[in-house]
Amino acid sequence: MHTLVDFLTRVKGVEYILSVLTITGFILYIEILKPSPFRSLSKRIGEDLAFLRKEGFRSFLRTVGRALAAPFIGLFYVIALPFLFVHTLVVELGGMAAEGVARALDAAGATAVFGWRPSEAYLSGRKGKRAKKERGKGKDKEKAKEEGETGPEDGEGK
Repeated sequence: MHTLVDFLTRVKGVEYILSVLTITGFILYIEILKPSPFRSLSKRIGEDLAFLRKEGFRSFLRTVGRALAAPFIGLFYVIALPFLFVHTLVVELGGMAAEGVARALDAAGATAVFGWRPSEAYLSGRKGKRAKKERGKGKDKEKAKEEGETGPEDGEGK
């Protein structure tokens, strides 16, 4: 016993042995105090043996096999714990990342201004600014001619 683990292992082992011996001693003591000692105990053992004969040896072996498999199932669980931890950690971090991205996109979407407005949709194409100006000048000339005004372009200026 050089380490704390060695000491605790020895103490726990002794505790378990003492516990089993105490329970066994108590059962024997109670049986001895009864008027007909061990009759109920032998009756129970007889019932168990009758059950084993009725069910068969195969059922007994299946139960023993399950009892023997329990430590290996526990060992598999202990070996799987780190992998389960990593899986859970990855799932949670992925969820947190997705939530952060969604929050960032919501913030960006709230401040983003798009240039397209449905009320000003140019479905047949947008004309250039020059064409607009020329069309505007043409209308101004027509108005001036109708009103009888002439500009310097007609040669009547100065």
